[in-house]
Amino acid sequence: MAILVMGVEWRGSAEASETEEQLPHVAEVLRIPVSRITEIQLIKRSLDARQRRKRWLANYRIELDTGEEELLARGIHGVRAWTERDAERYGLFDRATIPRETWPADVRPIVVGAGPAGLFAALRLAETGAKVLLLERGQPVEDRVPTVNQGWRNKIPLNPESNVVFGEGGAGTFSDGKIYTRKRDGDLGYIFQRLVQFGADPEIQQASYAHLGTDKVRAILPVFRERLRELGAEVRFNTSVSEFLNEGGRCVGVRLSDGTELRRGPVIVAAGHSARDTYRALYRAGAECVARPIAIGARIEHPQALIDMAQYRGERGDLPPASYRLTHSPSKGRSAHTFCMCPGGMVVPATAQEGRVVVNGMSFAARRAFWANSAIIVEVQANEYPKVGKNPLAGLDYQDRIEKKAFELAGGNYRAPAQRVEDLLSGGFSDSLPRSSYPQGLTAVDLNELLPPGLISGLKKAIRSFDHKLKGFAGPEALLIAPETRTTSPVRFLRGPDLHSQSLPDLLPVGEGAGYAGGIVSAALDGVRAAESLVERYAPRSTVGITGA
Repeated sequence: MAILVMGVEWRGSAEASETEEQLPHVAEVLRIPVSRITEIQLIKRSLDARQRRKRWLANYRIELDTGEEELLARGIHGVRAWTERDAERYGLFDRATIPRETWPADVRPIVVGAGPAGLFAALRLAETGAKVLLLERGQPVEDRVPTVNQGWRNKIPLNPESNVVFGEGGAGTFSDGKIYTRKRDGDLGYIFQRLVQFGADPEIQQASYAHLGTDKVRAILPVFRERLRELGAEVRFNTSVSEFLNEGGRCVGVRLSDGTELRRGPVIVAAGHSARDTYRALYRAGAECVARPIAIGARIEHPQALIDMAQYRGERGDLPPASYRLTHSPSKGRSAHTFCMCPGGMVVPATAQEGRVVVNGMSFAARRAFWANSAIIVEVQANEYPKVGKNPLAGLDYQDRIEKKAFELAGGNYRAPAQRVEDLLSGGFSDSLPRSSYPQGLTAVDLNELLPPGLISGLKKAIRSFDHKLKGFAGPEALLIAPETRTTSPVRFLRGPDLHSQSLPDLLPVGEGAGYAGGIVSAALDGVRAAESLVERYAPRSTVGITGA
């Protein structure tokens, strides 16, 4: 029997990595000699900065020489038996690869999109023996990164097919790489294990708020791709899907932009939250969808030192750059919250369409940049989209109008509209703007000209609320850069329990673009479950689950 011990204070340096060094402290909690612990495994470590305390707490899986039941009977706080559920939650299991001959020879699943949902869907299918075909409209990461960087320096025009949101890795390739989620189950453990196998730091399986960083994501992707090919998957880049083939009320394949037809489906569509042309192609093919609420706002940027002082009540020292998550839920009016906070990061251009401005946040693994940023986003209900009753894709037009206006107000060339927070709150114009991380330049704009009045009102109320919670949040060093419009998809494609489209079987819309995820891990989870649904249908004899802790 193994035991779970939770909430043990990590002694010594916060950077210490040797679990064995902590043995005396765990034994002290359990009130037993160190010699009785035969195995100890760190499974989670998190920072406790409440009430001016700055300390690391750790959870461990341990085994004793004898007497586990007697120890558990003492009722020590934070100590209980290790369960299979814990193995699932913390990812301490693996799944077997299934022989390829179990899949029918005439079935070749097609996965559209190589973001988290598409990559993990393709991986799980390939592991079960499917000869999967993965299609990505953008470039492999080795080519994509230089393309984006040159675009940011205005050396080449925007590439509508390969940019910050399209290309290998999806939008997560240019992000903070957050991989935490409220979901805790076996599929989550499977995803984290694979990420570690492909090069992620094993620390992600222990950290409560794990992140990869854009540089680590870029290093993992080529290894991920090579593993897919080793398993027999075909991966095609610079390959755009223009139509989904509906024959007899079923999806049988896709038509590419060059007119080539690829059949033998089924088709998993993991196109991401910005593939508006793909949404429209799905709708034309007969995939039923509904308009969905979204949240829109702006990026707020501060010096990282300001956030550190506010959160740690003093100098950071050897602690990691501080972060925050803030919510505003008034009894009347619009709710708002911060989103995708990037400590030690930068604000980046994130459009895939010419003549549009969209912003997002990104950071490298070390999070050493001068600035911190996050989105402040305000809720927008689907009934606010013009003509939504006649057009379930009306939210796309709502987003697009704001993005186009931002491009025009900022003077073109993908500069972004910006305003000091103090000026927005007081109704003044920003005569000057502070230095910023945004690479393509800022233009001082009254954000009242860009965002609808309801969003401006909600933004102001949220900022004032957040300023009470985080000292200096609305101070003179705070800058708003707009607009943040792509936090989620404004459309949801309806699915059945098997994740197939309700109106078009053999089409499985997954991930953020389909309206079923909100980040890297949740999108990957959705992709894995879509793959498992196809395994159950086409290769049921080979279905496997947990093979052991």
